[in-house]
Amino acid sequence: MLIFFFLLIGLNVYFVVQHIQELEIYMAGIIEFGVYSIYYINLLVLAIVALIYYLNSYSRKSVFFITLVMAIVVSDILRDMALFYFPDTSVLLMNNFLGMSAVILSFLFFATEEKKLRLINLV
Repeated sequence: MLIFFFLLIGLNVYFVVQHIQELEIYMAGIIEFGVYSIYYINLLVLAIVALIYYLNSYSRKSVFFITLVMAIVVSDILRDMALFYFPDTSVLLMNNFLGMSAVILSFLFFATEEKKLRLINLV
């Protein structure tokens, strides 16, 4: 299981690095590239934290959080795709749909109470 976890993180790091390298062609300067790099590193750290939280908790709150993070990451990638590659209507609609679902999921995440695990009560 630990090997799968590190393989998943390594694969996501590879895809983010490839995405940043692809966007470097379309960017004007080194400052814009630095800002995008820091932004995507923050998204990668958020995704890793969400994955760890999801794997360590068996609650609805963790499911809301991992779905929220996935919606944010995919929405940002679609935003970059529409901004740098081609502004297709379906891409823009999916970006807006994922953005709105991320807002709803964030409200559900903060409104849901965290329940104790049953295993904690047995110890």
